[in-house]
Amino acid sequence: MAANEVHSDVQEYYGKELKSKDDLKTNACTTSGAKMSLRVKQALALCHEEVITKFYGCGVVFPQAPEGCTVLDLGCGTGRDCFVLSKLVGPTGHVTGVDMTPEQLEVARRHTDYHMKQFGHASCNVNFFQGYIEKLETIGIKDNSFDVAISNCVINLVPDKEAVFREVYRVLKPGGELYFSDVYSSLPVTEELRRDKVLWGECISGALEWRQLMKVATEIGFAPPVLVEASPLTVNNEDLERKLGDFKFCSATYRIFKIDVAKERSCEHVEQVSYKGTIPDHEDCFQFAYNISISVCQPTVMSSSMASLLKRSRYAPHFTFQQVDTPPEGPVPALSDCITVNPFELRRLLMKMDCEWRLIEWSALLGQAVNSSVELVSSNPWELSDVLFVSGSVEVVVT
Repeated sequence: MAANEVHSDVQEYYGKELKSKDDLKTNACTTSGAKMSLRVKQALALCHEEVITKFYGCGVVFPQAPEGCTVLDLGCGTGRDCFVLSKLVGPTGHVTGVDMTPEQLEVARRHTDYHMKQFGHASCNVNFFQGYIEKLETIGIKDNSFDVAISNCVINLVPDKEAVFREVYRVLKPGGELYFSDVYSSLPVTEELRRDKVLWGECISGALEWRQLMKVATEIGFAPPVLVEASPLTVNNEDLERKLGDFKFCSATYRIFKIDVAKERSCEHVEQVSYKGTIPDHEDCFQFAYNISISVCQPTVMSSSMASLLKRSRYAPHFTFQQVDTPPEGPVPALSDCITVNPFELRRLLMKMDCEWRLIEWSALLGQAVNSSVELVSSNPWELSDVLFVSGSVEVVVT
């Protein structure tokens, strides 16, 4: 389809056909099960009802440490994520929303003053522009002008997705982060499905095949995308499911940095990363990727290229880094692995990680049993759900 035809169809779908979330024909444009921080929940509770009911997204796109940042929202719609971030960035930060649909922007602009009062802002720190997110230069968005860019289930609606990533790379500052959720397909979508206006409008048939994201992002100059969270889409519409056949779709959240990691990857080593606990709402633990959770009380080892994403971004002040002279046995999180992580298999990967952790815990319990003659109630490590210390003994509870 021609770009102008796609733009017109999407504007019609989101400006006139959809009046609220109840009009959606699938479950693609619904927020995933990702956890929200306390401050995000509090900000959402203050948002205007119309902004919430007319907002369509598939994920949670509020990265850590937004205080004082300049943020760009690609495809902001009614402005829900913009308004939440306007509270989180505070008076020294600023949020810019861009959308091509006049009806959506009218809602956002009409409720801007309402949110500034709700958040207690003395002056407005959010504005909205009508335009195409693949043509940000036409609305005056300058090079190297944003710390963070976000997008929530919108890039799939754009006919030229590569142009979107090129523009994001242009407008992000060095070390800047694109933190976004979108829909991805298990296979390249056929032209027949791409021409289906309902499937495209529902954020399905315009989806990138997940490997295409890796290729496009790295060729433009971004560091490899880091998967944060993913969940399968069931579509939940029998007629549309029949059209889709064997195609599978998922919503996934990635963080991509404008960082050239070639130097780090050419002399890769292992680093120990310690978190200071200084990011509000994340004082105990920093969840960087689906497989990297850095606790205040437990440093994490990772490849130097992976650590460089923290070291060369706005997150750097919150961490300390130390080269490890004697690498641990077994693999450590590495940036090169990010390209091969299939979001459709995330659940299986997490189960595998959980089983490995439980096996380690079980081995420790066995050692304790031998050393102190503790009787173990269960003998199945794969069903281990909890351990209770009762009267000086260990009782294993199974489910």
